[in-house]
Amino acid sequence: MLPTKKKLVAEIVINVTAWAIILLLPFVFFQYNRSEPPFQSQRFTNQYLGSAIFLLIFFYINKGTFIPRILATKKPVPYILIILACFFLYLTLMYNIAWLSAETREFLKSEFAQKMNLRGPKLFATGPMTLFLLVFIIGAGSKVVNEWFQADEIREEVSRQQLQTELSLLKSQVNPHFLFNTLNSIYSLSVSNSDKTPDAVLKLSKIMRYTLEESQNDKVMLSQEIDFINSYIDLQKVRLTEKSKIVFNTDGPVDRVLIAPLLFIPFIENAFKYGISTHLSSAIKVEICVNNKTIAFNCYNDIIPGATKQSGTGTGISNTKRRLELLYPDKHTLEIQNTANSFSVKLIIEN
Repeated sequence: MLPTKKKLVAEIVINVTAWAIILLLPFVFFQYNRSEPPFQSQRFTNQYLGSAIFLLIFFYINKGTFIPRILATKKPVPYILIILACFFLYLTLMYNIAWLSAETREFLKSEFAQKMNLRGPKLFATGPMTLFLLVFIIGAGSKVVNEWFQADEIREEVSRQQLQTELSLLKSQVNPHFLFNTLNSIYSLSVSNSDKTPDAVLKLSKIMRYTLEESQNDKVMLSQEIDFINSYIDLQKVRLTEKSKIVFNTDGPVDRVLIAPLLFIPFIENAFKYGISTHLSSAIKVEICVNNKTIAFNCYNDIIPGATKQSGTGTGISNTKRRLELLYPDKHTLEIQNTANSFSVKLIIEN
């Protein structure tokens, strides 16, 4: 799993903070004559270099080895003992550098030390103790931050998997529903021994190829989806009479934008199911327009008297609504108007 941008930023901040503490705070916590440059003192120089090298090594070993391999494996006692050993080793190093130095004894006799009331071995232990604890806290904090980001990444991955599973399920429900209705149309032609049946079967094979191959992609070119819709409309036309008027218009650069497959077909399918009659005048009008990256879909159909009233809660439309919520959250508007005489859909998608 690749680290996220936030995780990388947090890691950089933690490392910079640790380096700043190790390299800058000795000037605050270590004792030296403030009236003179710090590195003029050999004792301070040795203590500074010894502290920096030890704490840098401790920080990265603690963060990269002690915490993940000992503490993370639920072995708190060995971890505490190791940290205490490192702590006393560090203090011993600082004590030997500082207190065993002849310069330290001269420093304690200086006018500056007398004025500041600085005396005793404890004087040279307070600063190193503070530095060690700060470095330890930063290292432990980095583990907490890392665990938090890992948990967040896992949650996002689980959410993506759940989303993909739900989308796959919704799509799998759309395809059989759509193909079932299409087969009904061809069945009607075959029963009447229509000479349009072979052409209808050919168009159906083209439709099935699209639903089985292209529609498995997350996105397809809008022009491909339009070709698919044209094939479906042509297939439906073979069973219609002159009393039915079908209009399908497109406008804009449809070959330059992507769209989730099978989003529009449930609305068009319902239009043919409820808005077409072989005996009465009826009309269906479908428009797809592209303006920049905005896709506008409009579908209108008459309501044939005696047909089952459209409610918009059928499998196809309800699935499409859910897919829109998942695929285009806050990037789409869907308006459905259902009256006694007509049914219309207006869908706008922002890519």
